[in-house]
Amino acid sequence: MERIEPVTRIEGHMAITILIEKNRVKDLQVNVVEPPRLFEKFMEGKPAEEAVRIAERICGICYVAHGLAAVKAVENAWDVNPPEAAVKLRRLIHAGGFIQSHTLHLAFLALPDIISPEGIKYGGVIGFAKKYPHLCKKAILIRKFGQEITKAIGGRPIHPSGIVPGGVAKPLSADIRDELLKMGREALNNAVELVDLLFDLYEKHDILNLYPEDPTYYMGLIRGNVHETYEARLHVMSPRGDIVDVFDGNEYVKYIGERTSPHSFVKYPFLRANNERYRVGALARVNLAEKMGTPLADKYLTRLRSMMGRISHNVGAYNLARAIELIASVERALELLEDEEILSKDIRAEVRPKAGVGVGVVEAPRGVLIHHYEVDDRGLLRKVNLIVATQQNVPSLEKELFQVTNELLLRGKKLADIEHRLEMIIRAYDPCISCATHLVKLRLMDKGSS
Repeated sequence: MERIEPVTRIEGHMAITILIEKNRVKDLQVNVVEPPRLFEKFMEGKPAEEAVRIAERICGICYVAHGLAAVKAVENAWDVNPPEAAVKLRRLIHAGGFIQSHTLHLAFLALPDIISPEGIKYGGVIGFAKKYPHLCKKAILIRKFGQEITKAIGGRPIHPSGIVPGGVAKPLSADIRDELLKMGREALNNAVELVDLLFDLYEKHDILNLYPEDPTYYMGLIRGNVHETYEARLHVMSPRGDIVDVFDGNEYVKYIGERTSPHSFVKYPFLRANNERYRVGALARVNLAEKMGTPLADKYLTRLRSMMGRISHNVGAYNLARAIELIASVERALELLEDEEILSKDIRAEVRPKAGVGVGVVEAPRGVLIHHYEVDDRGLLRKVNLIVATQQNVPSLEKELFQVTNELLLRGKKLADIEHRLEMIIRAYDPCISCATHLVKLRLMDKGSS
């Protein structure tokens, strides 16, 4: 058995175990070894209104998305419709969550992989900061804009308390709105510079050839063929680009199944209709959308499609799709900040706990996020089921790592080359295994080479 040194710059603990016989990969397992978090179980018996506060603690990056999925599930169970001003404030805080998450990944997790054709050549994040110091500082400011939005609406930049059943907890003041607008205009200019660099590197160095092509099904929210992250029906696209299923979040159990795996703590989702795997996240959303719905993001979408065609199956295109979404998120935040309705004080509907079943679906930065709650007549959570974005991509990630490892072995590549390539593929998905340690272990067990 040989052990490749840990891969950094992902969220959580994962291990890749590769069994090699006669210079061929016999088996490859993505081992998600993060201990079970047990959120689905210990949320049982808690008041449903506490679901938002608890669910946000699942993640230290996607806390806004978890909070929104949770509150939508509770409101669905209790037949609550928040005021339009509250919905707009939720969309704004959701955009803030995308901005901080996508900036973190693009600038500090992904770009160090691709600042040269061979990958990491400048010493990872520190090397990236030395090569592009001005852009590194601008990335910090972009991310700060997202966090300031979260703080303004949610009360604090991490694990906000302002998302509540019925709407949001407090109105947004005009003074804070004006400060966010000023910060947002600067953030948009900085985001354009960051995204231009990413696209230029991809085009100049033909980065896409370093990633595998993997035609799969895709799933995501879409509204009228326009990119959507907060409220819409789920759509399933075939590898050829055809929409094969459209359904409401409440119906997800009819369309999505889950398997367990003996080598991982993650469940493996699949499409019930054909037993096929599917992918979610930025690439799925961009593939589904005819347009992003904001001016600059639509221009970058056109640029991506000039490189890839209408449907992109390349794993490396996840980074480009994420870049397009970063621009769209900043543009949407600015549009919402300019909407006078977000200053309304009508931001919370009356809520009466009752027995019911509710499903809340949003797009987290990494993909479709589903919260499913059963509530009893005392307003307590009786049953909880969560389908988190990253787990939906694990089956495809496992297949792609198997394919690439085999190809590199047959070409006589050394373990160091294999390690680096697998790191790039893993990070393209920006997997969110946990919020604490950033670690992937790659273990190779060689039972004889040819």
